[in-house]
Amino acid sequence: MSCFAPPPIGGGAAAIDGNSVASLFERLESAREPGTGSLEVARGPSLSESVLANVRRILNARQGCCETRPDFGMPDLNDISREASETIPAIARTVKAQLEAFEPRLREVLVKPMPTESPGEFAFSVSAALIDGESGEAMRFDTVLGNDRQMRLRN
Repeated sequence: MSCFAPPPIGGGAAAIDGNSVASLFERLESAREPGTGSLEVARGPSLSESVLANVRRILNARQGCCETRPDFGMPDLNDISREASETIPAIARTVKAQLEAFEPRLREVLVKPMPTESPGEFAFSVSAALIDGESGEAMRFDTVLGNDRQMRLRN
């Protein structure tokens, strides 16, 4: 699995000053306005969509994929066992740590394990405060670690 983009230095993944809700990478990928050289952000995703896109990048990247931040991404989960009593809490702690470290628009991150119907899958409920400038609003989504070891988000 490739690393989509290195995390920001200093935790500045997104402008949260009220002028833009797009992450740095979304702003860099967006089209330039003809003749101005400025970046167009108006067509970008909403704040919650931008955060969820970054969360997907973080949780589906593997540690070691980014030379400048070897701690970015999830550790190799291929050898995990559903029976291991420490496995589920360890994955929950890792998800929480990754979101706190690499998505600065989320605060007060809480990751709770959820029951699953499929053997070999792990599900978690994630709740956090979504920061937009000075204010914050509640955000909640579920993530499922599938048998293919990919994280899928549902909100």
